[in-house]
Amino acid sequence: MNTERSKKNVLEYQMKENKLKRKILKYERTFDHPPKEVFFQLCPSRELDWIPGWDCELLYTSTGYVESDCIFTTPESNSLGPGLWIFTRYEPDQKLELVRIIDNSVVIHFRIELVDNNDGTSTGTWNLTFTAINEAGNVILESISDESPELNMALDGLEYFLDTGELMTV
Repeated sequence: MNTERSKKNVLEYQMKENKLKRKILKYERTFDHPPKEVFFQLCPSRELDWIPGWDCELLYTSTGYVESDCIFTTPESNSLGPGLWIFTRYEPDQKLELVRIIDNSVVIHFRIELVDNNDGTSTGTWNLTFTAINEAGNVILESISDESPELNMALDGLEYFLDTGELMTV
């Protein structure tokens, strides 16, 4: 088996200095609701109900709601900004993974996991891996705060919606 081409490709990559940046952020939130109630809201259509300023265009979904391989976009005016979003993992009431591409410059891999605390509450963990895919992406990554006010605002809106059934006003 001739693997010289692949070995050469790997060697060339390993020899060059990787100038593209990566940033990993982790957020955790405990909700006074079981995983099923929290997970139900983690959907581009349902987020219209609880994220102030949320807007999206569904590109592919057989139901209109989140499912495996659901694809949607968000415009520049969206509260979390523009992007192409693709769900890559969907385990109801437990795990979601999705990839978001921003301006063909940054790829964000979201890994969301909900754990049942067995007392009517659940803990959600959001792991976000931001990867620049060009110099413009490096600039975007440099501007991203470790505290991500946009994500915190969205999680505040989710918590408020779960508690009241209403959209939080900002």
